[in-house]
Amino acid sequence: MDMQGRQYIGVLANEDEGDYRNNVFINKGSYIQFRVKSLLLPQESPEFVAGFLNSFEDDYEIHDDEYSSFEERISNFKEKVSDKLFIYCYKINEGGHANMLSRKTNLVQKPSKFASNMGFYAMPVFCANNNESVHEWEKERNWWLYREYVDREEFFDFLRNKKSVGSTYGYYNDAYTPSFVVWMEADGEMYAIGHMLDNRQNTQGGMIFECDQIACVNISQFNEYWVYQMSLNPTVMYIPENIYAAIEDMLLKASSAEKTENKKKDLEEDGGAETKEPINTDVGTLTDTEEIIEIDVSEKTDELIILSMDYHSQKRNLFYNMKDFVNIHTAVKCNSLVILSGLSGTGKSAIVDIYARALGINTNASPDESRLLFIPVRPSWNDDSDLLGYVDLVHMVYRASDSGFVDFLVRAQNEENTLFIVCFDEMNLARVEHYFSQFLALLERPASQRELQLYDKQYRGRLYNSSEYPYRIKIGDNVKFIGTVNIDESTYHFSDKVLDRSNVIQLDILNYADNWKKKKYGSLVNVNWSMDEYNSIIKNSSDEDMKRVHQLLWDIHTLLHNVNLKYGVGPRVVKNIDLYLWNLPKTGIGDFSFANGIDLQIAQRVLTKVRGPENQLGEILDPNNDNNIYQIFDAYQDLSNFDLCREIIVQKQRELESYGYCI
Repeated sequence: MDMQGRQYIGVLANEDEGDYRNNVFINKGSYIQFRVKSLLLPQESPEFVAGFLNSFEDDYEIHDDEYSSFEERISNFKEKVSDKLFIYCYKINEGGHANMLSRKTNLVQKPSKFASNMGFYAMPVFCANNNESVHEWEKERNWWLYREYVDREEFFDFLRNKKSVGSTYGYYNDAYTPSFVVWMEADGEMYAIGHMLDNRQNTQGGMIFECDQIACVNISQFNEYWVYQMSLNPTVMYIPENIYAAIEDMLLKASSAEKTENKKKDLEEDGGAETKEPINTDVGTLTDTEEIIEIDVSEKTDELIILSMDYHSQKRNLFYNMKDFVNIHTAVKCNSLVILSGLSGTGKSAIVDIYARALGINTNASPDESRLLFIPVRPSWNDDSDLLGYVDLVHMVYRASDSGFVDFLVRAQNEENTLFIVCFDEMNLARVEHYFSQFLALLERPASQRELQLYDKQYRGRLYNSSEYPYRIKIGDNVKFIGTVNIDESTYHFSDKVLDRSNVIQLDILNYADNWKKKKYGSLVNVNWSMDEYNSIIKNSSDEDMKRVHQLLWDIHTLLHNVNLKYGVGPRVVKNIDLYLWNLPKTGIGDFSFANGIDLQIAQRVLTKVRGPENQLGEILDPNNDNNIYQIFDAYQDLSNFDLCREIIVQKQRELESYGYCI
């Protein structure tokens, strides 16, 4: 199934959603035109799509009397669809600038427990090959499902043996891998079957699943929440996000209960073979949760954020080192700017989204409500007007950049107790010192003194939109700045001015041969962090004795400074390192220790600026020289082994040997 045939679920947009005045109106051709808002998760489709009456596959008794008044026609349409959801495909019109409903749109009844903030996952549905209702649908659609199993037990065998379980209609399997699929019995009872790890299609369009130990639970109790109409499409069910999480919990408990039962049998049989039969049960009979990771949300702590990051990455089949979560969270807490570096495809942008979700920032909200802004940096950006905008003196208005950055900052200024995140994607495609110049100075000031000037004071009150865009915007601590970078021939290297103000984090790559392991998390309720709550976990001072750390930093500074006056460890860097170390989680989550923190901070705050020719750096990077940086690391082994720092120095030495220069 390609993207053109993929089915989406949506609802008639509200009047105040998006950049349009009306959700239903009479267009210039005197036809009813309306907008549908997508409810499908993950949110990869256009949020809004335009439609007309001829977009519907059936009439649905929506009769438009073109001789009635506009108000009557619009009111009649709204009444007819008020209790309905839209199942649709979309296309891009011939001009290439608008997303339109295709003529395959259908209306279905809203479930009785429908709520306006619901998002739905599309789930593939399977049934036995002798289901007469499904056969009738196949004939009518001329779409064959190729299902060869006669009952649920045989379906389990197909899953275990990685055989094709047949095709689907309107389901796009590349969007994401569902953690379970749905089985429909002949009597209409619905079952969830998991745990699915991956899915693919064979050349005939048949779906093949990679699955963990198979568990099966009856989910018919949730029929007031889901959207499923067999006569329309028997192969896809739309399940709300919260119900999806509840079903995942049921399956985890079911597999845990089965595993416990199998262990008992093994003991009784003195080491007999473990059974592979799936368990069928209801949630009410499940009590064993031994292997399920439950996240305690009763207290807002660093550990809650870090575990939430792991939870959201696991749910999206993304695998990171837990130490990266600790490192990123601590750096964001303590720094105005955090830069994520790594190979292309490492998951730099994804981890920013994961961090936002851990803080309760809803990235699936409409653009006007989202508190996470991704800004793709353009190579053509030369100064801050490319990012911020400019004053149009001809029309006397402020022209904000189409990046949406200024509008985002205005919102953040008006919602001081709410967290916002800005991510500059591919940050070094242009020179950061040029387009981000104002911020590099601002972010070092106390939060009360951070004011970004958009235009000269003399134009205040004279521009038509000066009430919307004040000449100065306060940049509070509630705005967190993160950048992602790739280092290749198409990018610029950072200047010391940027490196001095940022934590440059190199994401670890997990061994995907051994360490991509799925964890069994229970469902996690959305935890929304306010700025006050976030500030409560930040330590701005400490009684810890940092004398030994400061002596280490001074020795490194002396070694570097003697080579070249531009090298060294400045007071700003020392203060930021202190702040980072004070704010490390004290529980050792992710096996992250004080020693790890020192190693990372030297690597991220000091060694990033060690670059230059061999005649300057060759001696201090050479382990065979009498005065080298390794000797400092050896002298302070009571603080850390400096494993990462040593790796970086080895890499820099190789660069000197190969190119006569290290970067």
